[in-house]
Amino acid sequence: MKIAVCFKPIADYARLSQKDWKWDEGHRVDTSFIRRIFNCFEESALEMALTLSGTSEHASDLIELTALTVDNQQGDLFLKQLLAVGYNYGVRIQCKKNPDLRFTPLVMSHLISAYIKKQGHDLVILGMQGGEGDNGQTGFLLAERLGWPCIGEVSRIIRDESHDCLKVTSRIDGGTLVQTVHLPMVLIMGHSLDSPYLRVPNLKQKLRAKKKQVIVISDIELGTYIDPQTNHALTNAPTPENDKTLMDLRKPQASQSCVFIEGENAMEQAQQLYDQYLKERLPL
Repeated sequence: MKIAVCFKPIADYARLSQKDWKWDEGHRVDTSFIRRIFNCFEESALEMALTLSGTSEHASDLIELTALTVDNQQGDLFLKQLLAVGYNYGVRIQCKKNPDLRFTPLVMSHLISAYIKKQGHDLVILGMQGGEGDNGQTGFLLAERLGWPCIGEVSRIIRDESHDCLKVTSRIDGGTLVQTVHLPMVLIMGHSLDSPYLRVPNLKQKLRAKKKQVIVISDIELGTYIDPQTNHALTNAPTPENDKTLMDLRKPQASQSCVFIEGENAMEQAQQLYDQYLKERLPL
């Protein structure tokens, strides 16, 4: 089974101060001085795939894991980490003309699908949201391009008795749905209690990963060219134009207020908290 897990490193915006929220004419905020992190949903997806690969018992059931990102050279650091924790391949798709791909789910799905079709994967796992915009559309658009079934808000994936089947747990209409699905398939990871965090590589694993090479593929090699002026995917076959155009960017003003509870001691403060704020909300 060949599994590709897609991710996109994002800036840790919590580390930006109020004065750092300044953008240029291209509506870009300078985040080069702060660290980048995994999105929480994609981190769960990456760990879930590692857990899934660890359940292989026979050589015929071995799972080949590929970590896939669309990024510049900064993405290699994350790919090296994933190679260290057990991924077989770390692949980075790089657009030659460095277009703005922040709010372009159509283009992102086009690039990913071009790679998946070329490599012949059986399963693609993505996070429910990732990066700027958090549009939640990329996974569904990818499934449409591949012509594969798709399940959203996945919380658990386990092996089935058949090598080409999986048992998938997802959330739907406030409940939980468990399905046995046949591959190929696109799974969109939501909140997962089984794999909330990616495992941390030890020193030996890091040293071993240094010998592995990150695979870099350009959009042109995939038969796709991203026009930097329009952010449209240009190929020999007709592709839909991106329907998102960034017109403006602003940071909403957060209005937070608080009330200080006075009292001689903790007992009095707790009593005031109950009488003034909790009593009416608690059931009789």
